[in-house]
Amino acid sequence: MTAYFDNAATTPLCAAAKAAADDAAAVYANPSSLHAAGLAAEKLLASSRKTLLSIISAPPADTLVFTGCGTESNALLLFGAAYAKPSNRGKRIIISDSEHPSVYAAAEELGRRGFEIKTVGTRGGTVDPVELCRLVDANTLLVSIMTVNNESGAIYDIKTLCGAVKRVNPRALFHTDATQAFMKTKIDVRELGVDAMTLSAHKIGGPKGVGALYLSAQTVRSHAISPVLYGGGQEGGLRSGTENTAGAAAFAAAASYGASVFAADTERITSLRRRIVSGLTDAGVRVNEPKSYVPHIISATLPGIKSEVMLHHLSSTGVYVSSGSACSSHHPGVSRPMLAYGLGQREADCTIRISLFRDNTEEEADLLISGVRDGVKNLIKMYKRGVN
Repeated sequence: MTAYFDNAATTPLCAAAKAAADDAAAVYANPSSLHAAGLAAEKLLASSRKTLLSIISAPPADTLVFTGCGTESNALLLFGAAYAKPSNRGKRIIISDSEHPSVYAAAEELGRRGFEIKTVGTRGGTVDPVELCRLVDANTLLVSIMTVNNESGAIYDIKTLCGAVKRVNPRALFHTDATQAFMKTKIDVRELGVDAMTLSAHKIGGPKGVGALYLSAQTVRSHAISPVLYGGGQEGGLRSGTENTAGAAAFAAAASYGASVFAADTERITSLRRRIVSGLTDAGVRVNEPKSYVPHIISATLPGIKSEVMLHHLSSTGVYVSSGSACSSHHPGVSRPMLAYGLGQREADCTIRISLFRDNTEEEADLLISGVRDGVKNLIKMYKRGVN
């Protein structure tokens, strides 16, 4: 038996998404072609777009740009906003200190190109709107703060933060990376008030290789985003390149199915989380719980055992967890988001991430708990003997 608890990295393809992709494979024409086959592909693409916009409660006039992944959506937003109106826009960009690498690294690159990058703290899994507003000035062109942190599971109060920013500078764009929030917590872009939002298919039971960037109608009308890819002018001129029609259809199907079982999923995963947290606590592991969090992500600090060591121990028993963001695994080091959360260097180096999805069972949870308990017992003995 194996137990997969790395769903924040990617999720299994759900049956609805697979069926939609299989059906869409027959609609193989280029959606930009003007013949009947092309129009059929365009119709499928438009239907997928409409479905996703509806699920995030977007008004009909708003836009959803299909991209290749969440990382591309974030890059399109950050670079697109930075270079949209260089003659009359400011140079300040504000992000949180625990953003996903696709936002953090993009902001660092923009800093090297002459933009002013400011970071707001996320200690304890919260963003203080007063602290954020101290950073906002007339020169601020963009604020980008994720909805749910991918390592701690913390939910940031985007509605309050966006409203606070807009009161100080109504012209500043507000973007949120909702990759880990979509289908994990309710998303209503009208209520949040954001100008832009990033989504990704493979975090919700959809396929890899397709993401989306939501843009409000006002953001599009004001030409606040410029394209990063140039070519045929697809996706309203914002993302050239032939669209992944089957991927878009599967994304929409995964989201539709997720919305239909959202309440049941949340209830069951919350119950499973309680079971796991109780078992980890009994094993001497500390669970890091922010003030507000999604039930799907559990951050657990081990008693003096490096996360990588525990990860390999669990993997050998068929249990799969992570030591942080999968997008940072090729650049190992102490987790920046968990340091920002307030952990010390040693604590962050001893923290694992357990992430759940609808397919996980109580039996898998018990296998995880047993593996961690055995790991703590045996690995601590190894450390005491000087083996690490």
